[in-house]
Amino acid sequence: MKTRTELYAYKMPKRSRFLTFLLALTLTFLVGTWLVQHTILDDVFVQHQLQDSKSYQDFTDQFNKTINAQAEQSGIPSSTLKDMVSETTVEQVLNTTMANIYAKKENPIDATPILSEIDQKVRAQTSSIAAASGVSTSAISETVQAKFQTYIADQAQPYANQMVSLMGTLESVAHIVMIVSGILSLLLAAIIVYRSQGHVQGWRYLFWGIFWAGLFVAFPGILLRFSDLIVTIAQNANSYSSIILTLISSILMVFVRVGAIVAVLGLLGVLICIVLPSFGKHKEKGRY
Repeated sequence: MKTRTELYAYKMPKRSRFLTFLLALTLTFLVGTWLVQHTILDDVFVQHQLQDSKSYQDFTDQFNKTINAQAEQSGIPSSTLKDMVSETTVEQVLNTTMANIYAKKENPIDATPILSEIDQKVRAQTSSIAAASGVSTSAISETVQAKFQTYIADQAQPYANQMVSLMGTLESVAHIVMIVSGILSLLLAAIIVYRSQGHVQGWRYLFWGIFWAGLFVAFPGILLRFSDLIVTIAQNANSYSSIILTLISSILMVFVRVGAIVAVLGLLGVLICIVLPSFGKHKEKGRY
């Protein structure tokens, strides 16, 4: 039998369920903001998603439809102006636009390469119409370019400027939240470890916090990824709905995967904290 002194010295770890809950919340914000910085706020990630999802071709098709519709309004047969813009040119413009957005430049869309290609192809494809109507190819080209410039200035550029503003705000908020949640997570983890009184079992509260943080990160991603909500959001983008849907889905899947990894690591830690003391006791009994 243990003496009173030995019993007093042998302290069981204090329960830290509330601290575990707080740790799970702070870790959720920490991991979540880290993922935001490496997905939405990462221009390389976004460009990779555009390439992998064939979004450049979607943009190209939409631009060509817009140019054809504008040409018809100006009395130019749409059949005459086919494939005015190539995917290569659109990719160049979009990559430059993305770089300008992340650099927080005002009016980030520079459509000069598209306008140059329109000028070249209009002159080549409307020579017969120009000869028959007595209108120069230069005049037809200027008309088509002016229409497209109006489309960019009135419809595309305002959205791009909103993106610049949104990115700046999101970047600032994510940076602050990540620092604060990181400090709080370290503080809570230190308190939990201190309250464990040197017992391995006390550490399980720390790993439970990690486990629940992983679930908190992954669950919204699962809920939104496989619901109709993102479809509704994407449909608000009208012609570019498929592009927005692909981008949102890719970001949500990153949250699901990383959240699952964090949850598994936390669960493994919990199991180790439960099994290790039992293994130690079994080994101690074997000595006698």
